[in-house]
Amino acid sequence: MSFIPFLVLAILEAIAIAVLLIVLLKKRNSRERIVKQAELITKGKLNVDDVSLENIDNDNAIMAGAFNSIKNNLMTFVEATKVNVVTLSDAIDVLSESVEANVKGNEQIADGATNVAIKTAEQLELVKDNLKLIESNNTQMQEIDASMKSIKESLDRTVDTSEKGMINVEDLEKDMDAMATDLNRINEILSKFNNEIQRIGKVGDFIVEISDQLRLLAFNASIEAARAGQAGKGFTVVADEMNVMSGKTRDGMQTISQILEEIMGSSRMVNDSISNCEKTFNRSRDAFLNVNTSFREINESSLVIQNNINDISGLFDVMADNSDESKTKAENLFETAQIISENTHEIAAVSEEVAAESTKIGVNTNNLEGMLSGIQNLLKQFNTAVVPVEKTSGKTVKILEMSMLDNDFWYGVRKGALYAQKELEGKNAVIEYVPLIVHGKESLDELVRSTVQSAIDRNFDGIIFPGFLGGANEKFKAAVNKGIKVMSFNCDCDKEIRRIACLRPDPHEPGILGAKAAEKKMGGVGNVLMLTGDLTVGVNVERSEGFKMQLKGAKGMKIVDEVFVTDDGDEVYATAKAALQKHPEVGIVFLTNGFPLSVAKAIRDTGRVGKTSLVCFDHNQEIFSEIKAGVIAAAIGQDAFGQGHDPIIWLYNNIVTGERLDNFINCRLSVVDRSNVESLVEA
Repeated sequence: MSFIPFLVLAILEAIAIAVLLIVLLKKRNSRERIVKQAELITKGKLNVDDVSLENIDNDNAIMAGAFNSIKNNLMTFVEATKVNVVTLSDAIDVLSESVEANVKGNEQIADGATNVAIKTAEQLELVKDNLKLIESNNTQMQEIDASMKSIKESLDRTVDTSEKGMINVEDLEKDMDAMATDLNRINEILSKFNNEIQRIGKVGDFIVEISDQLRLLAFNASIEAARAGQAGKGFTVVADEMNVMSGKTRDGMQTISQILEEIMGSSRMVNDSISNCEKTFNRSRDAFLNVNTSFREINESSLVIQNNINDISGLFDVMADNSDESKTKAENLFETAQIISENTHEIAAVSEEVAAESTKIGVNTNNLEGMLSGIQNLLKQFNTAVVPVEKTSGKTVKILEMSMLDNDFWYGVRKGALYAQKELEGKNAVIEYVPLIVHGKESLDELVRSTVQSAIDRNFDGIIFPGFLGGANEKFKAAVNKGIKVMSFNCDCDKEIRRIACLRPDPHEPGILGAKAAEKKMGGVGNVLMLTGDLTVGVNVERSEGFKMQLKGAKGMKIVDEVFVTDDGDEVYATAKAALQKHPEVGIVFLTNGFPLSVAKAIRDTGRVGKTSLVCFDHNQEIFSEIKAGVIAAAIGQDAFGQGHDPIIWLYNNIVTGERLDNFINCRLSVVDRSNVESLVEA
């Protein structure tokens, strides 16, 4: 019976020893992980993942958390210093150039001041001469002004006389028009009178013809009376009387005809005289018309001259005023020139002093360059990213990198690209960074296509781009066919593009870390809302899949809805707000794409602070503030600086050395939540 208690006691002791061994082993394994990471850091390798806090005792967890914070802060400081080195180096270059230019400028100022002093003395003499000329001109202008006024008065009288003469000529023209009308009427009356005389002549001819017939009749009657004898004596007497009468009639008509011919002759003479008078009068009238026209032209010309004289007179008044003002200013200029002459010598002395100070600044700039070189050497001791190979290409290596530039992550990418530019200076390399700042997919695709085509046309050696820019796949293929090396980052590109490598986070790890952060925040129990970006973009798919895979093992966690969101801040806010109002029961919102602050605002505006938290990506001060406020539970960082910097250096090394790159190159991930946010710094 005593064996059983002993056996139980032995078993309990064995269990206790086993538990102790397990605890000690876990502590040892935890410490070994911390020590291993510490050894890497002592070698300057900062670009390592955080020490995992899973399955680790509290003491080691505190140590690991502190270690992660120190490592991340040092990483942030080094990367920020790298960016500042770029800025400081550029500033030193500008300052050096400015100092050199300032020294030369001051020397020139000193020389110029002496020349100015000489020229100022000459200027004083010129100002004196100018004053004399101005006074002489002023006198001449006054005399000209008096002459112009006299001319103006004479011209005014000429204009008045011309206007009166023009009025008289117009009246005479009217009288002549009336006389012309009367002459025309007289001519018409004489013509009618001649016609009437001609008619009288015709009547006289008719009477003469009757007289001749009467005479012939009397002659016949005498013959017949002679035949009749005594009985015809009476007819003889009548015939004789008729004959006598006919003779008198003929004589009278001849007299009348002579008178008529004389009248006709006189009439023709009158008619000719009137015609000649009419022609002469018409010529006179035309001459008067010309005179009238001349008077009008004289009047118009006189008015124009009068106006011009008035304008000239006004200008002379202005010129006279300007002359007075110019004289005053010339006197002021003379005084100023005297002051300049006195101060120029002082300027020359000050310029010499400034030149001496500029020389001191130049010395300090050289010291600053030395300090910057020391900082760069210090930074080289910490490898936060891949470094360029020592070998230099015999030809210029030209690499183009493009990225979005619409949120903090991409600003970090840009900083990395700029540091890579600085790092490759002096290595016969041209690094061109192109920000993709456009709105709308069509505009973005067009910009990417034109950028790639430009690189092809300029014979670039390499192109680096975020893998989700699928709207320009044909251009990337064309670049590869031209022998240009293409590399993607952030996520992989279309498989048909024969890129040489892809730098990205481990495909599902960001989503897995997001799920673990959600479990930690909710204690393994709660409802989750997923806000998923465009699923044609690989990074959204991978984050979603990793998140879902990790939550399958958490029985108390449930995804209640998965809502699509666009890549626009305002639309992300509106969609998140509507989804939160629809699902007030959710405790965690997981966002796969950008604009986490828009979701944070939606959580605030729906009154969900303290009830719902966000798990998102990327780091900045605003996100850290929201973590401290409890609105964001955790933010997964994806080494934005490294994603901008490392692809350039990897591709440069490949082009120079020909060494093959890994198909996938993983970038560093980090998680910030309430446990470590207070100990972190942000550049």
